[in-house]
Amino acid sequence: MLAILLACLLFLPPFSGYVSRGTESARDHFDKRPEQTALFIGNSRTFYNDMPHMVRAIADSAGYSKKLRIEMDAEPGVSLGDHIKSEKTQALLSQRWDHVVLQVLSSDQYSAQQSGPAWGDAENLIREVQAKGSLPVMFVTWRYTDQCTGNAGMPKTAGDLSPSGYADMHINIQRQHARLAALTGVVLVNVGMIWEAVQSQPKDFNLYHDCNHPSIYGSYLSALMFYSYFSGNDVLNVTFRPEGMSAQDAQMLRKVVSEYLAEGAKA
Repeated sequence: MLAILLACLLFLPPFSGYVSRGTESARDHFDKRPEQTALFIGNSRTFYNDMPHMVRAIADSAGYSKKLRIEMDAEPGVSLGDHIKSEKTQALLSQRWDHVVLQVLSSDQYSAQQSGPAWGDAENLIREVQAKGSLPVMFVTWRYTDQCTGNAGMPKTAGDLSPSGYADMHINIQRQHARLAALTGVVLVNVGMIWEAVQSQPKDFNLYHDCNHPSIYGSYLSALMFYSYFSGNDVLNVTFRPEGMSAQDAQMLRKVVSEYLAEGAKA
């Protein structure tokens, strides 16, 4: 039976869609690559479209030399302050991870005046991750958009956030993360910056699913950025694309990420 299972796994079709967790675990049993681990801590901007596990599919399709083991601790509307107090999160943080990815609640990033304790909580969690011997990484996300229907997807706590402040929200997100990096040395995976660049380009798709959350294209953009960070490799070698995304659109996003990171390396 073991030989039959191995033969079946070896001849599975290429990565044209998500690999089920069960299949991924079965493959890992025979996968002799060294393991690299990552824990994602956040909320809906992290878990939409199962983005963290999309990183694994991307890495495998590109022939990455390491086997990514990814865990996710993300629930709707949960702040980093909530995660600090969570027994589940603390149990996960007690384990050894190569990378711990942290994502600030979107409504806490609207402005410096309305962030409350969010950035202090982020600093405390970064320090905790560092003290436990893991490398913290900030998932720098994006501003809200008014190019959507009504207030679809907006958090309940964002009811008094005016669309007139959405452009400044991007500036606040960048400033606060830059301050965190200067204060703690935390690494930034700056999806929000490349998100703005893609939004300004002509395209047949939208990075937003609603006024807040990522579409499959937005999640793919995020996952490409994390794959490049974890691996140090160019994303042009990636062949995985989510189901329903055209080859042309996936190639466009990979090209944008590749060029953006190449320019950053020169700076």
